[in-house]
Amino acid sequence: MMKQFNLSLATGMLAAVLVSSAAVADDPQNTPIPAFGSQCLSCHGEDGRPELADVPIIAGQQPIYLANALRHYKSGERTNGQALVMQEMVKNLSDEQIVALAQWFGAQQ
Repeated sequence: MMKQFNLSLATGMLAAVLVSSAAVADDPQNTPIPAFGSQCLSCHGEDGRPELADVPIIAGQQPIYLANALRHYKSGERTNGQALVMQEMVKNLSDEQIVALAQWFGAQQ
């Protein structure tokens, strides 16, 4: 009876570890930034919360807003603030990469 209880307990614990591991893997906050976005981290910080006062916090921002802002920098439509820097940073990004970055930064809480 005791072996059966220990086996049930061990099975339950293993299932809990596997479920929690899967949840961590699916958690966007635990997912590294896409490689093509690593340049963003130098100004916007490791999680979208920069240490510099004049750099916007983009963590948790709506992905649609972020994607549109990046598209406007890329097209030259957005010219305020650090636009020259941002235009240079995004000039070679595809729309799929822009969306992926917007989703990643939007998921950071």
